[in-house]
Amino acid sequence: MISAKSVPPRRALAPLGLVAVAIGLGFWGLLGGGSAAAEDAPAATAARDDLVVSVGGVGRIVQAKASRPITAPAPSGGGGAGSAPATPTEAPPDAVFPRSIGRISKFLVAPGDLVVAGGALAILDDGGAAAAGVEQARNELATAQTELRQKQTSDPLTGVPATTAERAAGRYAVTAAVERLAGLLSPPLAADVSAAWLDVRRAEADLETLLGGTPAERAQAIRIARQTVQVAQDHLDRALAPADAADVSAAGAELKKAEADLALLLRPPDTPLPEELAAAQRAVTVARENLDDAKSTVPPDPVAIRDAQLAYDKALADLAVLQRPPKGPLPEEVASARQTVEAARVKLEKLHAPPNAADVRAARLELERARGDLRKLQTGPSRTALAAGRQAVDAARVKLNQLLGGPLAADVAASRLDVRKAQAELSVLGIRGGPAASGDISLARLKVDSARIRLAVARVNRRLLTVRAPSAGTVTALLTTKGAPVDTSTPVATVADLDRLAISVDLSEFDVARVRPGLKAVVSVDALGGKPLPGIVLFAAPTGTENGGVVTFPVRVGLSSTHGLRPGMNVSVRITVARRRDVLQVPLEAVSQDQDEPTVTVIDGSGDEASRTVVLGLTNNKSVQIVKGLRAGERVVLPEAQAPAGEE
Repeated sequence: MISAKSVPPRRALAPLGLVAVAIGLGFWGLLGGGSAAAEDAPAATAARDDLVVSVGGVGRIVQAKASRPITAPAPSGGGGAGSAPATPTEAPPDAVFPRSIGRISKFLVAPGDLVVAGGALAILDDGGAAAAGVEQARNELATAQTELRQKQTSDPLTGVPATTAERAAGRYAVTAAVERLAGLLSPPLAADVSAAWLDVRRAEADLETLLGGTPAERAQAIRIARQTVQVAQDHLDRALAPADAADVSAAGAELKKAEADLALLLRPPDTPLPEELAAAQRAVTVARENLDDAKSTVPPDPVAIRDAQLAYDKALADLAVLQRPPKGPLPEEVASARQTVEAARVKLEKLHAPPNAADVRAARLELERARGDLRKLQTGPSRTALAAGRQAVDAARVKLNQLLGGPLAADVAASRLDVRKAQAELSVLGIRGGPAASGDISLARLKVDSARIRLAVARVNRRLLTVRAPSAGTVTALLTTKGAPVDTSTPVATVADLDRLAISVDLSEFDVARVRPGLKAVVSVDALGGKPLPGIVLFAAPTGTENGGVVTFPVRVGLSSTHGLRPGMNVSVRITVARRRDVLQVPLEAVSQDQDEPTVTVIDGSGDEASRTVVLGLTNNKSVQIVKGLRAGERVVLPEAQAPAGEE
């Protein structure tokens, strides 16, 4: 018998089915075929010839670019709780699918028509949804462009521009605050320093007077004390005197002005009248009609179209300005006006109120102290007076040191805050009525870009209502009718490339293992009388398909000539997987197995039989190559049932 392991590795191309045949023949030889007489045994002659090994089967003519039918999901039905799930349906591999949803409005081709790649096949009707989307996108783009132009020139959200008086007042407030801060930070005035020095010297002189001095010095101290009494009396008189009528009138006028300013800020903003809105809308309608008329002029006038477009944009902008929500005053402005009213009211109430008891009491105390000082000077110093004189000297010196030491940190901080507040208020006046901030302008530009993208998408969706051929070819069938609903999973037509055909054949897992691209093949077309056509293997599938428990692998064979062929025709395919030229070969049945070695029974010239060990080569389903152990012309014994015709 012949086993698979007995064949040398380089001859492993022999199919397993042929090995089984050899095993059966070897078993027959062991049962007695080898002992038959030479004159009774059929025989064959070893001869040199070409040995070809091929695989194949029955295939079908297909398009060169198509492989298998397309599995498309079937559109779902009502979708109720008890409805069955949608099952996929198979469409032809050359089917053309729409890229939008709608109904077939009309077909532009008929079966048999030739179309180019991208050629129109049918028109879909989506109920005007695509056209409405384009028009809406155009309106959104025009609105976004108008908003961008407004923000680049005069943003309505920033309010009306500031008046010249408001700007001048803001600059004056900044200058006054800066001057107050500079006054605090600058060195003290010479007059203030001189006055402080005089206070110190007077206090020292008073102390010296209390301690004793010349009559002239004492007289001088009494004179100064009398002046101090007079000053204290004047302070008391001013504290008890009623408010001046001019001051009261000025304070009342100031309060009325502050209240009027606050009422002006709190007044509801003006809203456009219905007549103004109606007029603006009519202006937009007229501008739109003028623009349409300009575009429909033959030949078109670019200047007229541009002027009409500008007029239309201006009408839209005027309408948008009237329709925007009215802008009220800033919270900071209202708060500042309320504070001004409150300050004016407090000032007026202070003028109308009776003298402050604390101020009167302080003035009286000051007068009594001055009189007491005068009496003490006149009566002579006492221990209490001396102590008071020394304290006065110390207080004067402290005041002088404070003046020479600079302003307090709290006063400087408060003054700097006043400067910043005045500068901020001036900046607010500067941005009123001007362009929007850079961030707002960038956002408006993004809105314009987004609107342009939406318009481009809407135009693409409108173009998708035309079903086009993905490649050039012949329209072979229309798969639906006019008025039928379709979606992206509904095939509407088939377009086949009848000039580029190929063969698709399914091979078993044993045969496909020996097939590779580039192998030659012979194709016989049944419809053409079995005429053989040359072919070449283009592709062998790496994965198989199971059908009824049998796994097959699709193989594609290309044809050099497709004249007279049509897709779907049945053909027979033989693929040459191996070939040996001018090799010594014998029928496959002549080989038997003897102690794990292939042998043949040779008949010599005298008719005697002898078993001989041989080395096998390539094997097909009829013959086997003898590499070593046999010569051309020698005869070998065959099983009687397998003897070839003409052989004894």
